[in-house]
Amino acid sequence: MRLVRAPAAGDNHALSRTRLREGCALACLAAAVSACSNAADTPADYSGVAYPMRGPTFESAGRRLGYVANRDSDTLSVLDLDAMTLLGSVPVGRDPVDIDGPRHVVIDPGQGLAYIALSYPFANESPHALSLGSTPRTGYVQALQLSDLSAVGELRVDVSPSDLALSAAGVLAVSHYDTFRALQSDSVARRANLVFVDPARAIAGGEALAHRVAVCAVPAAMAFNGDGSRVFVACTGEDVLAVVDTARGEVLSRVPAGSSVVNKPYALVGDLERARLLVANQVASTVSVFDMSDTPNLLSTLAIPGVPFFAVWASEANVLVPFQNPSGVALLDAASGAVLQTVQYSDDDCMNPVEVSMSRDLRLRLVCEGDHHGPGALVELDPATLAVKSRVSLGVYPERLAIREP
Repeated sequence: MRLVRAPAAGDNHALSRTRLREGCALACLAAAVSACSNAADTPADYSGVAYPMRGPTFESAGRRLGYVANRDSDTLSVLDLDAMTLLGSVPVGRDPVDIDGPRHVVIDPGQGLAYIALSYPFANESPHALSLGSTPRTGYVQALQLSDLSAVGELRVDVSPSDLALSAAGVLAVSHYDTFRALQSDSVARRANLVFVDPARAIAGGEALAHRVAVCAVPAAMAFNGDGSRVFVACTGEDVLAVVDTARGEVLSRVPAGSSVVNKPYALVGDLERARLLVANQVASTVSVFDMSDTPNLLSTLAIPGVPFFAVWASEANVLVPFQNPSGVALLDAASGAVLQTVQYSDDDCMNPVEVSMSRDLRLRLVCEGDHHGPGALVELDPATLAVKSRVSLGVYPERLAIREP
């Protein structure tokens, strides 16, 4: 006869726990099967962007914005110029390893675009390597959306693109500070190209064509006249100021950049009326004032107490010139050359000033290159004393400021 043990009190509790666990497992399995059935009945939603852009945006919203390319940190800094604050610094370029060397940025608010030159300053080969058949790396111009500075197109140009200028008609000019080409003995072969892109917005659509004009040895800064029919070029390697017919792609004249035996023109700025030019000569330490004719006439020569860079017309009669070695700015009468005011800055205030600019509200701002190893800065100057009022840190080796007026 088989004996059956009656369950103890503890056994009833254990049995209840076991059955509870089994019931929960069955409920979970049923829920999973139901979920799978519902998922199979509902089509998947694949709408939207696979890799959406989640970077910062920089809408104007009534603010005055500033854009500064930082050559050796591969970034573009965006600033609220009204508040003198940094809104952000965005990586730019196309090479994930080498320094792209963004040199200059110009903006076209009507098209919602910015254009930036990529120069690759550390990728050029030595003269010895060139003699063995190596070639320097060519540069690019990229089109960026102003809203978020994302790249929307690019155009391959020549070696060492250094300056950009945009005409009122939407033509982009690109100069090339090609010191390797200038080593050639032939005077014509030494001359680097200007690249014209008409219209500039075609870069964003991938349909841009580069029209090349051999202009001079080592062309640097440029400025268009009022209607964009002429572009004026500071030719560092030939010590001249060149004038180019934009439509025909023809060099109309090359005149001495100043009154000294050696001038070395580098920076060049036009006035608001597009009637006069300021050409900064770095060996002569002068600024030459020219008219903007097809054969420019030298109107006056301004002596600067340092190496001059990109100046600004502070008024119809006066110009404000930044200079290096030492660092400072000078206010001069454009006609007589009389020095009206000179201020020098400590390295903490502004090391190596490179460009002074004036916005429509008449505020003065100065780009400071720094030592090319650490951050540079943008400072605002007091219009009466030219002392530094405020300071914003930028990236490594900033060069020039592009202003987007509200």
